[in-house]
Amino acid sequence: MILDDVWAAIADAAGSRFELSVNDESVDDLMSLAGEEAGLGKIMRIKRRERSNASWKTLVFAEAEADNEIILKENIRKVIRWVATIKEFLLRSENTDLYLFLMFRGEVSTEECLRIESTEQFCRKYVLLPGEDVSEFVSRTFIKEIVSAGGVIDANDPLEEALTKTADKYDWLTEDVKSQWKKAFLELSGSDLADVIFGGE
Repeated sequence: MILDDVWAAIADAAGSRFELSVNDESVDDLMSLAGEEAGLGKIMRIKRRERSNASWKTLVFAEAEADNEIILKENIRKVIRWVATIKEFLLRSENTDLYLFLMFRGEVSTEECLRIESTEQFCRKYVLLPGEDVSEFVSRTFIKEIVSAGGVIDANDPLEEALTKTADKYDWLTEDVKSQWKKAFLELSGSDLADVIFGGE
């Protein structure tokens, strides 16, 4: 199953920076919420290693049949219903760090995949595109290490440009702060990102 390949690749990519929880009581509790959606997928929980106050991120992996448009829509509804139930169950401090990794068995257009990705109701979504291999898929998720080991970032990227323009307007955005924010925007999300931007660290 492609789901197993994606799950393994995400676990491998996250292993160096995150503590992984894949088969403990918290994961079992979330899996038990599936109800009639049982069998759709897997759940992984991750937490940054180097931060003592880091919260858990919940990653939901689902693979759905897409034999025709009716089946596709029904299976998407089932997945979203499962994710919504998980979000309600999570602690308030964790329910903003909920992510769906969705794959389909059958023909689904790139446009439909991108449409699903663009809707952020309940969680951030990543959908495997037609013709996309697992490594390409993982590389465009927040899990993938974007900053190089040396911390070098392309100075021509949109984030660098936005931070530079902001620094021109506000004296408090020093090079140190800009570097910290840049790293945070590239590597973090949800409550972890908010902690850095709003001084939670």
